[in-house]
Amino acid sequence: MYPFRRILIPTDFSTASEWVFDDGVRFAGSTNAELVILHIRMTRTSHPNELRFPADPKLYEYAEQYELDALRNRVKHANASITTRLVVRQAPDPGAEICRAASDEKADLVVIATHARHHVAHLFIGSTTMNVITNPPAPVLAIRYGIRKRTGLKRIVLPIHPQQMSHPALDLASAITTHNGGELHLITVCEAADQKRADDHLRDVVASLPQLQPKTATLRGTDVEKEVCRYVDRVEADMLFLNSTGEPGPVKRDIIRSAGVPVMIVPAT
Repeated sequence: MYPFRRILIPTDFSTASEWVFDDGVRFAGSTNAELVILHIRMTRTSHPNELRFPADPKLYEYAEQYELDALRNRVKHANASITTRLVVRQAPDPGAEICRAASDEKADLVVIATHARHHVAHLFIGSTTMNVITNPPAPVLAIRYGIRKRTGLKRIVLPIHPQQMSHPALDLASAITTHNGGELHLITVCEAADQKRADDHLRDVVASLPQLQPKTATLRGTDVEKEVCRYVDRVEADMLFLNSTGEPGPVKRDIIRSAGVPVMIVPAT
């Protein structure tokens, strides 16, 4: 899973898509990964082979090549050694097609804006992104348009649930923290009556990471989204990690929607 070797970035060439592009470039540069730029030509749901906006294929190719050249110039400006490749597909459902492309390309990471077409990502998560993070074929880095840009990964925050036995997000967060010489924060949110169990579980998790020595915090409260986002802001985190367990519930959706940092959603496998 890590170091990443192939990173997929879906783009509709919008401002929001360009916003997340630099983060994909940074990850690709840090692990010498190939950057696969995915563009999906939208087709009609009732006629999947019919383009939603019919045009001469050469016109599509010209526009896509123009946008690809612009993105490649941004890559060269940041790190000239990164290999880039454009993949173009046609589909009526971009979310499902992104997942298929990630599987076909054997991508280690998908980098996506939380809302690709409108600059209102702080209000809701777009349907395309929701489809991708519901059953991701690889870790998904969801980035809200307009948040402060990070230049490194020195401080990672991972919420731990006391009843959680599987830790794919912990494994990836630990690997990235070790690779970058960063700092891992493990936190749990609970009510007063559950604090002892939460503290014990955090100690068990820390004991499984003897060489990492993560920082821990037990946050008292009932509003998980509020407490997690508040902690992320307080420690000036660079990234938040979450485990993916199917369609995100309201708490996870609120965290992804509200967090002022990129959110890495990690699937169980």
